[in-house]
Amino acid sequence: MLKFSRTVYILLCAFFLFYNSKSYAEEKTEITTDEIVVTDKKEKKQYGTEITREEIDRTNAKNLWDVIRYIPGVTLTDGGTRGDASFSIRGFSSSTIPVIVDGISITNPFNGYGDSSGILTDDLENVVIQKGFSSMLNGANGMGGAVILVTAKPEKLFEGKFKTTLELDSLFNTAAVTPSFSLGSKSSKFYIKTSLQYKDMDHFRLSDKYEPVEGSIQGKGNRLFSERSDLKSTTIIGTDYFDGLDIWANYVYVDSDRGLNIPETTPLYDITEWGYWKRHSISLHAKYNKNNVFVDALAYYDKYDNLFNKYASLAHYEHNRPYAVSLYDEYAAGLNIKGEYNFLKNQYIRAAFSFREDDHKDYYDGYDNLYIKEDKLSIGLEYSIVLFDKLTFLVSGGFDSLIARDYKSRNDEFASIIGVSEYQVNPKDMWLLAAQAGVMYEFMDNNELHLTYARRNQFPTMSDRYSTRFSETLPNPNLKPEVADHVELGYKGVLFDMLYIDTALYYSYVSDKMGIIYVPDPFVPYKGVEFITNVDAVSLYGYELALVLFPWEYTEIGSNMSVNEYYVHKSVSSYKELTYSPELTINSYVKIIPCRYFSITPLVEYVSKRYTDLSGINWLDPYFLVHLYMTFNINDTMKIDFAVTNITDENYSYRYGYPMAGRTYSIAFSGEF
Repeated sequence: MLKFSRTVYILLCAFFLFYNSKSYAEEKTEITTDEIVVTDKKEKKQYGTEITREEIDRTNAKNLWDVIRYIPGVTLTDGGTRGDASFSIRGFSSSTIPVIVDGISITNPFNGYGDSSGILTDDLENVVIQKGFSSMLNGANGMGGAVILVTAKPEKLFEGKFKTTLELDSLFNTAAVTPSFSLGSKSSKFYIKTSLQYKDMDHFRLSDKYEPVEGSIQGKGNRLFSERSDLKSTTIIGTDYFDGLDIWANYVYVDSDRGLNIPETTPLYDITEWGYWKRHSISLHAKYNKNNVFVDALAYYDKYDNLFNKYASLAHYEHNRPYAVSLYDEYAAGLNIKGEYNFLKNQYIRAAFSFREDDHKDYYDGYDNLYIKEDKLSIGLEYSIVLFDKLTFLVSGGFDSLIARDYKSRNDEFASIIGVSEYQVNPKDMWLLAAQAGVMYEFMDNNELHLTYARRNQFPTMSDRYSTRFSETLPNPNLKPEVADHVELGYKGVLFDMLYIDTALYYSYVSDKMGIIYVPDPFVPYKGVEFITNVDAVSLYGYELALVLFPWEYTEIGSNMSVNEYYVHKSVSSYKELTYSPELTINSYVKIIPCRYFSITPLVEYVSKRYTDLSGINWLDPYFLVHLYMTFNINDTMKIDFAVTNITDENYSYRYGYPMAGRTYSIAFSGEF
């Protein structure tokens, strides 16, 4: 894998040297000051915080994990034994926050999660983060918000981009190579664009401050089994020949070769392996925008194939003797239709209908183990009115339904034979109502106050209701949906033409929150088994502040702060804490542009301690990281980005037993033509 990436890397470097012979006469005469800590400064009305293409490039972000890490309220978490990099927003896990790419939710149909580090982002136009008060037109399962990704379309008769990044560990050994390129063309009748991204990670090196744990197989130096590769190709073909109508087809292929997952750095480690992980997605889109009418239609089919193995020891792996095998064959197919009509001056009505079919099969020891098919149906309606060009009222409502169509389980069939009712499942349909309301008031220039309320819901996933996790969990088809009520008071605006402020106070009340309790195993009564049930009511509340100051033409100063608190109201499972929910996160930077060809940006981030267990006995220590980013603009279309992350080589973790990389260097060459 790494040999292939090095070949691409050398070819792109050669192209860079050739292309750099262009005249400097075409260079821009203005300095742009896009900030690293991204805030929504667009005048257009939209939910959430937008991260533009320029802002994604500023920190050389290569995947979704890197893109969202500096957004207020976002907390990164590591996926543990499954190796899925994840995140939470204001205390809500990523299973309640769908990742939506061009209208399609790409979270796993079975467990609702996705690997954020495997979602490559060089083909994107922008990313929008919605928290709590998210669009009712997104479809079901957005209790905590949404992360919306938009793929870039071509804009010129002929255009191309390339970028290649080389990462080095603290000893300057090659750690990873990430090449990407895209080619596109847009004429008066037709457009086409294709892009290819590939990340080949040979390893990452732990901090020199890491001390091995007795009984663990992880020593100092390189992280065991940290090699992986991710491939993503995207092809768009479309036409906007007809006035007001844009039609295009999109095909996406993702292939993640993760191999063995990095083990926990404790004596109780697991050896787990992704045999393969692939996704095929094909979609047809149509947008019509004319005469105060907007219609957005989408039909799609997503196919997922992956193989997951667990081994008792390295010897079992070396002799190909897994004790658990999970072979998934899944697809999601759906139809989304959105519409907007400006029926009176400054009054808008928007509506959306979405249908999604999820089909999941898994196999064990060559036999059909579990089959689930279910449909999700959502309808949303939104009305907004702008009064006096200053005051905007918005109200929306809708319902989501989950319809169980088919269920078969080998475990369920055996439990029926021997009369163990606890493993027997009778799937149930679910119906949910949702509503939102908000008022936004603009005053002076570029200043806005908003007060919003949202009532959002979350269906329990297939995994929550039906998975036995290799006979370690009782299924619970009677799980109720979680319900969250969100209230937010916020302000954003520009003061004195030099200070941008985006701040919010929020409160969320979550009822019927799911949790794990332990009960006797009906198969083996003397053994405890996990049981997921609705046990808690939890309050999540906090304060967020983002500041960007432009004191001089060549200097930009920014800072983000999130204070996130929670309170467990009741618990039948003796919960005291929420895991991996830091109380305080801060990141700050200073961007200096001494000349038009060069900028330098030191950035620091701080995350307070996080509890690692529900009883609040153990926690991860707080950490303080220092990074440095530099950009050299060779000309109008070519640049070099250099970065040193974790300069002080701190030993820190997002999850207990999974330390992150120490000091890392990276250099990226990129260009457009």
